[in-house]
Amino acid sequence: MKKLILIFAAACLLFSCSTEKTFKISGILTDFGNPDEPTMLYLKTRNANEQLVNIDSTFLTKKETFVLKGKSSETDLYFLADKDNVFFLRVFVDPGDKITVTGNAVETSAIKIEGSKTQALYDEYLSSLAPIQEEQETIRQNYMMYAQNPSIPEDEFENIEKELIASFEALNKNIEDITTEFIKANSTSIVAAYLVYRNTVTISNSAEIEQQLQLLDPTMSNKFATLVKERVEKVKQTEVGAVLPGFELPDPEGKLISLESMRGKYVLVDFWASWCRPCLGEIPNLKIAYEKYHDKGFEIISISLDDDKEAWINGVAQHELVWLNVSDLQAFNSPIAKQFAVAYVPHTFLLDPQGVILAVDLRGEELAGKLAEIMQ
Repeated sequence: MKKLILIFAAACLLFSCSTEKTFKISGILTDFGNPDEPTMLYLKTRNANEQLVNIDSTFLTKKETFVLKGKSSETDLYFLADKDNVFFLRVFVDPGDKITVTGNAVETSAIKIEGSKTQALYDEYLSSLAPIQEEQETIRQNYMMYAQNPSIPEDEFENIEKELIASFEALNKNIEDITTEFIKANSTSIVAAYLVYRNTVTISNSAEIEQQLQLLDPTMSNKFATLVKERVEKVKQTEVGAVLPGFELPDPEGKLISLESMRGKYVLVDFWASWCRPCLGEIPNLKIAYEKYHDKGFEIISISLDDDKEAWINGVAQHELVWLNVSDLQAFNSPIAKQFAVAYVPHTFLLDPQGVILAVDLRGEELAGKLAEIMQ
């Protein structure tokens, strides 16, 4: 009997005993990339660190046909994309699937994906949102039409704007309700887990994330359910009342600056990037706060999520950021950004002299009001 077990184990080593099955995604994709020369089409997925990794690739020529392959032991979400992710198509794949993709790369919403039961479920969800999204697009077009019409008086435009925004937000609420009901009805599906993951990636409140997580079957163990559970734990470390974990990052000259060195001061930890327009729009407010309260024990440390050192240093100089500036130049792959569950910028944490988080994501008047309250 022992000999039989050893023989079986040896066979597994030789032939790689595995539940992995090869899947194939092929089809016809028109208007993709450069029409005058072959352009690389990639098959990608997200790893456990939420980074995009390449699985396979092929040149797409004027013939427009392609074949991409991979191996998987469980249902997962893959992406068809170009080098810079300008073209980005989501495809749910079950192990062993033979999937066909046909359509125009410029009109991704009209691309047909066939051969995957899980993708069909995702398409069902997207179809339920289509009429609402069409209404939202009409609202966007109406807004642009009114905004570009100089003959409309300003007060009249403000009223129109309020009505359009209210209508748009009401439609957003409809989408949220439909999504919640879909997740409940398909609580064991990876599609539902993906939607919860997508919904919670920008939420900075662990209770809200847990509320979303409870919509899923508690036995769920796929990638997205795991990522949401991990996010809950990360967010708990960065909520009001928690002590923000310490870190040490280099400034533009390479000198390491630690959060610990700022104990005894009120500190604003500011995640930003030189390419981020909302971040740049917030800089004047930070300058006012720094000038008013720095001598009273207030410090700002801006953590850039750039990946280009020159762009970061030029941004600091151009916008005259006279406070502490640090970066590891790993953008959203920065270990600090991941540890603090930073999924967007600007993103800030206001700390008391002991490092306890007093507030998250304060901007403009809210930041000014909170500083006036605590820096008396």
